Amino acid sequence: MALCVYLLQLVAFMDLLAVGLIVPLVPNHVRQMGGNHLYVGLLGSIYSGFQLGSGPLIGSLSDLRGRRNILMLTLLVCAGAYTILGITKSIVIILILRAVLGLFKQTQMLTKALVPDYESNQLKQSAVYGKMAAISGIGITLGPVIGGHIAEDHPENGFAYIGIIVGICFLINAGAVYFLPNTNKNSPTKDGQKGNMESKSILNKIILSSKQSVVELSKIPWSEYWDVFLLKALISFAMAVYYSNYSLYLKTIYELSPKYIGYVISFQGVIASVSSFFISHINKFYYYDSNYTIRNLHMFILVGVSLTGMILATNVYIYIACLVPLAVGSAVGRLVSLEMVLTRSQGKHRGTLIGATNSVTSLSGVAAPMVAGFIGQYFGVSYGLYASLFSTLLGIALSYQYKKKSKVD
Repeated sequence: MALCVYLLQLVAFMDLLAVGLIVPLVPNHVRQMGGNHLYVGLLGSIYSGFQLGSGPLIGSLSDLRGRRNILMLTLLVCAGAYTILGITKSIVIILILRAVLGLFKQTQMLTKALVPDYESNQLKQSAVYGKMAAISGIGITLGPVIGGHIAEDHPENGFAYIGIIVGICFLINAGAVYFLPNTNKNSPTKDGQKGNMESKSILNKIILSSKQSVVELSKIPWSEYWDVFLLKALISFAMAVYYSNYSLYLKTIYELSPKYIGYVISFQGVIASVSSFFISHINKFYYYDSNYTIRNLHMFILVGVSLTGMILATNVYIYIACLVPLAVGSAVGRLVSLEMVLTRSQGKHRGTLIGATNSVTSLSGVAAPMVAGFIGQYFGVSYGLYASLFSTLLGIALSYQYKKKSKVD
């Protein structure tokens, strides 16, 4: 089964390499087609909105129809969608394609779900997940650089070339998944009505899961967690607004070409990966911070200082230097909010709380691009950083109050 694991790692790498090739270039491409900042924001909101709802749906389908088959289907759909995205000249079609991709682009989730099918040893599974994350990080780091070079070397048709290349990458992934053994345990029914039964099972499972989720959510004393979820929403919103105008900001303010924008994006990706890798060493400095309040406050301060430095930066080199604390702060922040919730819950409703935390992040991903697009359209792309900073300052104030409250308790 070692070959199967290697194939899954290849799929995870190619997936984020392909995404890194084209996604950073989409905002500038839409602007060149005549779209305004609101269209750019709508692109991000549509994708995040469909991602929010498609995860449980694709997950249920993969459980019933086989994860390998569903992964292969989604890869083929994404191959076609990205190819059309590269060659179309219509903003409306691009918006529709972003919705399609938001619905079907679940490669990372499905590859992780497939790992236990081919590696039964739980200790080895952890190592596989770690290697998969590292390999995927390499892909998302290389993608923007390669895409930037192609777009700059071929200013007329570069985006179309990239769309075709990304489509080929997803076809290669579909071919790799095809060679995986089929682990679907479902046996055909004797009366030949397997398809109808599975369709009903999918619908029933979604309805039942929704009812169970509502019941579980109603059992949680939300008054005990509102402040932690608010902190999670503030940092998620701040980072989502920042990333929504990332490439447009570099192009508008510092007049960077696609190639150099790719270098900057890759640099930040490397810093974030290194920070995540050394998160256990960072935690050693906070051995006394049992409830994560001090780490949370320091994270907000670090992000706030970084955003302030970016606003005041007089050249791109100072801006890039400010990316280092931002990447470190955001990497720590991804874990701190979750740990704060789980520490306070003491193990109760753990799964529901984790799901609610992820939903907060997803909802921020829906709202933030539209806010960033509105600000960019009516005030200027540079003012998006002020919205991120404002959210961060609110987080500093709230986390400071939370720290004082925890000390009293």
